[in-house]
Amino acid sequence: MPTKAELQAQLQRLRASGLHDKLAKSAEAHGIEPAFLLAIASRETNCVNELGDLQNGEAHGVGILQVDIQHEAARQAREDGSWRTAPDSLIDFATQLLADNLRRAQQAFPALPREQQMKIAASGYNCGMAAAIAGAHHGDADEHTTGHNYGADVMVRMSVFEELMAEAAATAA
Repeated sequence: MPTKAELQAQLQRLRASGLHDKLAKSAEAHGIEPAFLLAIASRETNCVNELGDLQNGEAHGVGILQVDIQHEAARQAREDGSWRTAPDSLIDFATQLLADNLRRAQQAFPALPREQQMKIAASGYNCGMAAAIAGAHHGDADEHTTGHNYGADVMVRMSVFEELMAEAAATAA
């Protein structure tokens, strides 16, 4: 887990690059808290728009939210370079995936608080919703995630991003 100072640096980098506004706009359009989407970007890439998850010399993760090339949108963005030059559609695609995950978590666990549903959705972003839901039924949605802590880590990052954004808003007021 990065420090608050490291997350502050990530937030500043996002703002300077213009990606913060793109992420926030997409999050709001899909009914997701912007800090939640920033936390996913932080966990995936430390808020850097890049190609990643190299396998056999080929990038399988595309863009700031590391959409896997199993999705045609990511494969196309990787091939034509739009992940770098025009990332909006890939960001929107990833945000829609996360919003769909949240809806599935809410359907599977309607009695859980939203934060717990969000953790399951975040876990599903990493390992797939079927595995996250199965893990949650066994007591931990992170059972099948990278490091067995993906969802929990995203939620901690989200909390820090919320704090940093509130501090920035208070300073600007």
